[in-house]
Amino acid sequence: MLEGNQALTLRASQHPEPLYFSGTFADAMMSLQTAMPHISRLQQIERTYPQLQGLSQASCQSPQAKQLLLGESLGMLFVELTSKCNERCLHCYAESAPERQDFLSFDEVHRSLQQARQLGRPFVQFTGGDPLIHRDLIRIIHATHALDFQGIEIYTNGLLLSDSMLAQLQPYQPQLSFSIYADCAEVHDLITRVKGSWKRTLAAMQRSIEQGFDVRAGVVVMQENADHIAELPQFLAQKLGLSPEHIRFDPVSTVGRAVTTHLPSHIHIQSSHAIAQGETRRGKLCIAANGDVYPCIFSRKFSLGNIRQMDLFSMLEDVHYQHLHKPSEERWQMCHEKLSCSDCQMVACLLSSPHTFGDTI
Repeated sequence: MLEGNQALTLRASQHPEPLYFSGTFADAMMSLQTAMPHISRLQQIERTYPQLQGLSQASCQSPQAKQLLLGESLGMLFVELTSKCNERCLHCYAESAPERQDFLSFDEVHRSLQQARQLGRPFVQFTGGDPLIHRDLIRIIHATHALDFQGIEIYTNGLLLSDSMLAQLQPYQPQLSFSIYADCAEVHDLITRVKGSWKRTLAAMQRSIEQGFDVRAGVVVMQENADHIAELPQFLAQKLGLSPEHIRFDPVSTVGRAVTTHLPSHIHIQSSHAIAQGETRRGKLCIAANGDVYPCIFSRKFSLGNIRQMDLFSMLEDVHYQHLHKPSEERWQMCHEKLSCSDCQMVACLLSSPHTFGDTI
């Protein structure tokens, strides 16, 4: 984590491009420069370590917020096609519901996808609300497939997934991820607040598997289904033939309607988002159904901008250094408690200012 607001730019003979140092190291180096105007100590370091040639001429420079957000490149793009949903889940972070009317037009989605592709080769997840409600879903999937992203996923409850729609999706083979909450209708339907939804979701999953689609189960764990989580993998294996690798458990995030529920203290879910040692960090972006862009699908306190007002490139360049705040223990603890992904915790902590912190991030 960055612990300071200074950064150093180092131009060395071995490196044609500037090198950036930030945090505690940069603070210490700048203190040396201030305390010793003739920077004899830094020159001595250069003589001892030739690879640091140029250190004594290093200057303070603000780190780029764009680099904080994206890392090496954009790795994950969430696109909320619509806020309308045919369920009204207790924990919905986006507060989707049947009466919600926000949606992204095909042109808005296509333009944003083209821009995102220039920022990297991310994995794209279409969600909502429920993306199956969007009238241009098949056209959007076709356009996404043509742009050669790392992968395409449709995250849905499956209630509208007909055989006709599956046939239209066949040429593009998107991954289909279904929200399922328990091994019984009573608990699942309690969470979705739609009677019969458990049976319809399982039927959609079965049809998708039979037609050769890569199917995943997404399980959000909260107090309402905590007692049914242990049995769910075996149930899905027997019912649908799903292996544990195709079942993902995520703790509920206290965003949106989820402020009314929580994860029981005796349940511990290890985040699957951690960056492995030596792995290149790739960032995330989320485009909401009203056009707002967020650093992550759950980190909705800090909007980067709106695609109806500026493109993604301009948004990222517009996130200036003044938005990055020296992290406090209180703010870090709040990010740690409300976000399960360590990468998102770090970004939210540095982008959120003290006065923007409330009950949600």
